[in-house]
Amino acid sequence: MDAMEVVAVLILIAAIVVLVYYYLLNSPATMDKLKNIVPTSADAHMNEVLKSNSSDYDDLSKEEGAPEKESESMGKRIKVKLSDIDMSGINTDAFSNKIDAFLDAKSDQLIKDWSLATTEDIDDLHSKFSETTTNVDNLEKEFIEFKKSSEEFQQATQEKLDDLDKRIESLENK
Repeated sequence: MDAMEVVAVLILIAAIVVLVYYYLLNSPATMDKLKNIVPTSADAHMNEVLKSNSSDYDDLSKEEGAPEKESESMGKRIKVKLSDIDMSGINTDAFSNKIDAFLDAKSDQLIKDWSLATTEDIDDLHSKFSETTTNVDNLEKEFIEFKKSSEEFQQATQEKLDDLDKRIESLENK
């Protein structure tokens, strides 16, 4: 992978992250549920950590097969929190449409910044190439005609020179 391709992929990933962020900001129901799941500070679970006044040897007295009450309750809480998320609010089609709208709005700038070629540019280059090949073909034909006419001119000139040489010799011999 070329360095430019890596940069392009990183920019696209950053754009997707920004779009997801703005999508979450614009859908308050999803944002509220997300705020309930993700704590806003490290102090959210500090009470649970400080509550355990047990020593390092307390778990030696527990049975090995007995499930721990705290981890079971945490698992249930996570399960409940994840099940509370309304997945119908997350519409991938709407999200795709927002990404498409963003790319459409910024496409001219992306094309300009990354020096990308559009289909119009390619069509324009194709027409210029066709015109150039036609002109080169015409020039080649004209050159061949000129070469032929030049050879004919040289032959005619040579014949005239030979004729003049013969006349000069005949005059000198008299």
